[in-house]
Amino acid sequence: MKRILLTFIILLISLSLVYSQEAEKKSIDGVGDSSRNTSIENKTSSFSNETVKDDKKSIDTSLDQKKPTNEQKKDILQDKKTEAEKKKTEWIKKTIQYGIHDDRIEAIKSALTLKDSSLKNEIINLLDELMPHETNPEVKRTAITVVSELKSSSSSSWIIASLNDNSEEVKIAAVYAIDTLKATEAIPQLISILKDQKFTENSNFTEALIRTLGKLKTTQLIEFAIERIKDTKTTDNLRQLLILFLGDLEDISSKDFLLEILKDKDEDKTLRSYAAVALAKIGAKDTAGDILEIIQEIDNYPVNKRKDYYSFSMYCTAALVKMGDSNAIPRLMEALRSNNAVVRLRAVELMKELKDKRTIDILKYKMQYDPSPKVQKAAKDALKEMGENVDESK
Repeated sequence: MKRILLTFIILLISLSLVYSQEAEKKSIDGVGDSSRNTSIENKTSSFSNETVKDDKKSIDTSLDQKKPTNEQKKDILQDKKTEAEKKKTEWIKKTIQYGIHDDRIEAIKSALTLKDSSLKNEIINLLDELMPHETNPEVKRTAITVVSELKSSSSSSWIIASLNDNSEEVKIAAVYAIDTLKATEAIPQLISILKDQKFTENSNFTEALIRTLGKLKTTQLIEFAIERIKDTKTTDNLRQLLILFLGDLEDISSKDFLLEILKDKDEDKTLRSYAAVALAKIGAKDTAGDILEIIQEIDNYPVNKRKDYYSFSMYCTAALVKMGDSNAIPRLMEALRSNNAVVRLRAVELMKELKDKRTIDILKYKMQYDPSPKVQKAAKDALKEMGENVDESK
């Protein structure tokens, strides 16, 4: 009986051991499965992240491809500007044709702001078509001024025809436009009109004719101009303009007459001043001695009288400068010591034109210490013009 009981106990212990081993094995297997699952999950997660990154990179690349380059941006901007100018041109054209006069004037002026030459030509062509029949003088005057600034040679014919317009303002604009366009075909008509003017009366139109014919070098009018200057009935203003006219012609044949005016002590000082300038313009360098003699004579006048002749003296000095005469240097140096800032400024401007190295030291002093900021700046500009290094911070 005891043996049977002992055998039963041993059997129970064996079964218990078997059961423990099976349980431990299952536990180990469970852990293994968990590790494998975690590994799978990690791999899956990694794959998903890589896929997302690849997709994002693909999207970014696509966006980069759609983003315009700097060159494309410039082209887009230029296209917008071109389109805006075309619209503006259409507004200008319609307004010139159908707008009220004030708006028409503004529209014509706006043509100057256009960048595209072909669009400017559209406006010019329209004005060439309309202006010969225009009845509003202010609109026509504006059109003449604008087409001349645009250098429109195609407009010359109707501009020249405008010399016979009823409006003096239109005629004056036409005269100056002829000069700007260098429309020399108008010279015979301008000469004829000038000779018909009353020189006993001041006139803006007559002034415009004299100035333009001078710039167009109308030398055939030299004798006519001298006759009008000699005529005591001619106004002082027109006599002065005719003296300057002779200078603009740059013809040496008027030298003797101009020198006679310069030396005439009974003549108007302004007229004598302009004669000195005209002599320099026509290149009469052999008259420099006569001009210097006049300057020295003025220096010997009493103080009060010398003041009255100071402007004349400066014109004579300016003439010497234009002739390149070194005798002008002491005169300019003295002028720079004047208490009058306007006198000093004029002297600096003349020194700039003369470009004489002897003036460098005094110009440097004026640039730094002159009481007038305008004189300081003028002195700096003169030095730069003469090739001197100057401190731009001053």
